[in-house]
Amino acid sequence: MESEIYLKNFLQVRLVSDFEKAKTYYRDVLGFNVDGWGHTERGNNLGFILQQAIKPEDVRPNPKPDKPTGDEQTIGWDSYFYSNFDGVGQLYNEFKSKGAIIAYEPRISPMGNSQWKHFAVKDLDGYVMVFGGSN
Repeated sequence: MESEIYLKNFLQVRLVSDFEKAKTYYRDVLGFNVDGWGHTERGNNLGFILQQAIKPEDVRPNPKPDKPTGDEQTIGWDSYFYSNFDGVGQLYNEFKSKGAIIAYEPRISPMGNSQWKHFAVKDLDGYVMVFGGSN
């Protein structure tokens, strides 16, 4: 019998145009723990590995998809973080108070017998992070 494979966490690699500015933004504005190597984490081992791009054109956030997940998706999404309804509101208030680049304000949509709230922020290179959760 084979043993189950254990995966510890997930860190997406992001090319950035200015490594030091990106580390500062992720730490001071978005509240991630950031080390000198560019590993950023927040919460339950969710985060990124920031790497300096060789050329600015190598930094490529996702474009808007051909078939968005909903009418509200007017921009490309690079990462989606799940929380709960109240957590989404708390994150929005935290990010807004620290000067985060807001891609879109909180939106509430019906989802079965509950509601789904989500909003998005951008980093300095235009990567879009969406935060959503239900009540």
